[in-house]
Amino acid sequence: MTSAQIDLFSGFILIAIGLVLVVIMLIAHMYVEAIESRLSNCSYIEDNRRVWSNAGLLGKVMRGGIISMVLIMPKMHAKRGLIDVQELSRLPQRYRYLLMIPFIACCVLLVFLIVLSVGEKYIA
Repeated sequence: MTSAQIDLFSGFILIAIGLVLVVIMLIAHMYVEAIESRLSNCSYIEDNRRVWSNAGLLGKVMRGGIISMVLIMPKMHAKRGLIDVQELSRLPQRYRYLLMIPFIACCVLLVFLIVLSVGEKYIA
């Protein structure tokens, strides 16, 4: 594989990351407040809502990312008493997928980009 091919693949991955970020912004704008209203007993979610509520779209994206991390690692947050586990388990599966799939996709694309970058150094 030549350096030009690796650069082309890297470009496609960057475009894909950009598209995923646009999707994350749309999901945050449309669904974060509805998801937060279903997690009203989670002190961590409520505290972050107060902190980021005046930051506009960036605040919604941050709040959505924080909820995604809570959904990905619920035991860690529950151990510290930051979330209500029963309330989190009652969250509809649709909302879980809306937050977790784009976050995981962005992480996977970032790993691919790093692998291509490292591979380019050793191939070229």
